[in-house]
Amino acid sequence: MGYAVGVDIGGTFTDCVVIDGDGVVTVSKAPSTPPDFGVGFVDAMREAAAVLGLDVRELVADCRGIYHGCTVGTNALVEGNAAPVGLITTRGHRDSIFFMQSGRRLRRMPAEYIAAVATHAKPQPLVPKHLVAEVDERVAFDGAVLVALDPGAVRGAVQELADAGAQAFAVSLVWATANPAHEAAVAEVVADVVPGAFVSLGSLVAPRVGEYERTVATVVNAAVGPTMDAYLGGLEELLAELGYTEPVQVMTCSGGLIAAQEARRRPVLTIGSGPVAGVIGSVALEQREAQEGTITGPDAEGNVITADMGGTTLDVGVISQGVPLSSPTAWHGQYEYFVPTVDVRSIGAGGGSLVRSDAQAGTLSVGPGSAGARPGPVCYGRGGTRPTVTDADLVLGVMGGGDFAAGTMRLDVAAAAAALAEVGAPLGLDARQTAAAAVRIVDNKMADAIRLASIQQGYDPRRFALYAYGGAGAIHGAAIARELGIGTVVVPLSNLASAWSAFGIVSSDAVVVEEKSVSLREPFPADEVNAHWHALEAAVSERMTRQGIDRDAIVLSRRVDLRYTLQVNQVQVAAPGGEYDAATFAELIATYERDYARLFGEGTGYAAAGYAMTLLRVEGRAPIGDAGVHAAPAPGGGGTTEKGRRAVTFVGTSTEELQAVVHDGARLAPGHAVEGPAILEYPHTSVVVPAGARAAVDPLGSIRMDLRPQGSGA
Repeated sequence: MGYAVGVDIGGTFTDCVVIDGDGVVTVSKAPSTPPDFGVGFVDAMREAAAVLGLDVRELVADCRGIYHGCTVGTNALVEGNAAPVGLITTRGHRDSIFFMQSGRRLRRMPAEYIAAVATHAKPQPLVPKHLVAEVDERVAFDGAVLVALDPGAVRGAVQELADAGAQAFAVSLVWATANPAHEAAVAEVVADVVPGAFVSLGSLVAPRVGEYERTVATVVNAAVGPTMDAYLGGLEELLAELGYTEPVQVMTCSGGLIAAQEARRRPVLTIGSGPVAGVIGSVALEQREAQEGTITGPDAEGNVITADMGGTTLDVGVISQGVPLSSPTAWHGQYEYFVPTVDVRSIGAGGGSLVRSDAQAGTLSVGPGSAGARPGPVCYGRGGTRPTVTDADLVLGVMGGGDFAAGTMRLDVAAAAAALAEVGAPLGLDARQTAAAAVRIVDNKMADAIRLASIQQGYDPRRFALYAYGGAGAIHGAAIARELGIGTVVVPLSNLASAWSAFGIVSSDAVVVEEKSVSLREPFPADEVNAHWHALEAAVSERMTRQGIDRDAIVLSRRVDLRYTLQVNQVQVAAPGGEYDAATFAELIATYERDYARLFGEGTGYAAAGYAMTLLRVEGRAPIGDAGVHAAPAPGGGGTTEKGRRAVTFVGTSTEELQAVVHDGARLAPGHAVEGPAILEYPHTSVVVPAGARAAVDPLGSIRMDLRPQGSGA
């Protein structure tokens, strides 16, 4: 079958996962190479090829598919390197994007921010006001043209924006979702006045009612468009030079893959896709574990909380009954926009998070600032002088000072201790006390993030298993779980946990989503709803077959946005297939009532108000990655797994040093169990097993940890 190759570009490392036809997995890492990320992409593939005893060209020649997740678009936004965007909108609506719908900008913000909102300014605008142009035109809610578009005036507006420095153009006209003709006409003018400029149309990017969210999506798509177009185009050329001519499949935030050509047109779909890939990989693993019938924890019923702790952030997802929670909107900072996404919550807490002290306040803080890839933690010896969570883990003994990153790096324990001692000195703390305090702070911050991601959506984290992955996830997973009262921690596929998002990319299906805004009240018109379903499903199938996917392989699913009549916000619920009639609508309303009660509490619904339908959504899904999760091969080498013992401080259970047994994780065979306190060391990560816990290797090679929780923290 050849090799399936998944490459995930992060801020620090580029991870590569190669899976052969027998399901054997090879993992490699290479430093990310901004701004030319394609170099790091090929470097990671070259490292994997070397492990397999191949040249990178030989690996490419035998590839059945290359699947890619990247932060290129996200980085362009966060670092301020996005293209200057010229926004063209209907006259009178110039300031809509600046109003930010008032209080909506506070959603998902930390409690301390909301409490002091009067002291905070609005975030930097996505588009400066001098790059917003208004044009005379107007379309009614039903698509009727009230004011015709003047192409001459549009030409003048486009030229003014270009002269002012606009390099990409976003077009978001009022009610273009009902009639996109004016937006299409503006795009033609832009192509004539500024040939080759990237143009983003709201009616194509986010065809939904909601002017603000649609406009933000259109602007974000335009802002990252030139960067992503150049990057993906250059990457495909680079791979073509190595002999790979098939389309690269790119990960999206909705949890699926699209062809690179599609991603170049709609790059907004790639924003935030990296953490989503880890959630999708967790779904694939949970399903296979359940099929094996060897697990009895909450994940046997499909209930999993994912915690991806990398160098910069912790990314949290929730999987309920085998389905990841999703959201009809995505976020860039405080800007909400229309793009369907797997719901992943992020905070600035990772291995590279900086540890600081404030002598005047007598406090210690961790993050959200990060040391990044360069210079990185002090212990890396790359010039870093400010201690991080990784330095704290090293000083506490949960990480060893020997070979790191598969033997490519040795960590400097003395340098880490000196940096932590310097930070803690104003507070009267030595290096180990500072490290313990820092780890306790970051563990509690991460536990709080999981509470917000689960409890706020009606889920009790104590009824879930925690899948801990990323470079630092397996180190902190047990402490976080105990804080939350979670009894089962899973480190997915052991050493692969450090590159879990890359595995998730290879595990993903091709996914295409089409949406249609509607304004319908109960009793719902069955003929109209059925006609919309047919049109949406035809559009999804056409887009997927255009990408070379067999129509028979496409699986379609539906979702609907419902709300009580005259209510502002809606809830998206799963919708049945087939033709709709009164019985189908009754089933849909029952689903809405159940989900509403879960989100907002029993008795909060108001059925007497009636119901309104605002959005129809169709998702098409087809398997193309097919990574497969196979039973773990028996480790080679034989002999004992013990490498020795070392003093470790397990924050959260004791402040005393304990003698922990250190095991060579690569030698742990399925069925092997370890009692804590212990450390399981793998080439790319370590698994911390605290005192009172028991870890065992399951048939697929994952580490399953029973924490025997002492009370609940939920």
